[in-house]
Amino acid sequence: MCEWIVRCRADEEAVLVCHLLAEQAASLFAVRDAELFVLAVHEAVVNAVKAVQRAGMEAGTISLSFFVTSADVAVAVEDEGGGVPAEVIEQLDQMTLSDVLLAESGRGLLFIREIMDDVMWVEQKGGRRMLVMKMSRNAT
Repeated sequence: MCEWIVRCRADEEAVLVCHLLAEQAASLFAVRDAELFVLAVHEAVVNAVKAVQRAGMEAGTISLSFFVTSADVAVAVEDEGGGVPAEVIEQLDQMTLSDVLLAESGRGLLFIREIMDDVMWVEQKGGRRMLVMKMSRNAT
């Protein structure tokens, strides 16, 4: 098993750094679909940065963790923002991507759910939730 953990200040630079790390992870660990993997990680990081900024935390951080096994690559994204409310997660569970295809926003989490093999929310201290998503690796 391999584990990478990166903490960054929640800003545009973090989005770029995390995007590059996702590209490297997708390539090094031969995920099922590298382009979609990178896109899902990018969407999750952008959402995390926005959550910190909405919370007014100028020095807030995000954390991006990669956990690699022989079967899959899991990515956990956590931020210091207010978190995704439980009722929003419940609403997302009832929706499909086509429900919000033309909406101004709100497609990211549904898109992630469509792309990745598994998506879950892990309850953290203080009621926050960490997004954990997995994509299988190509058989070697």
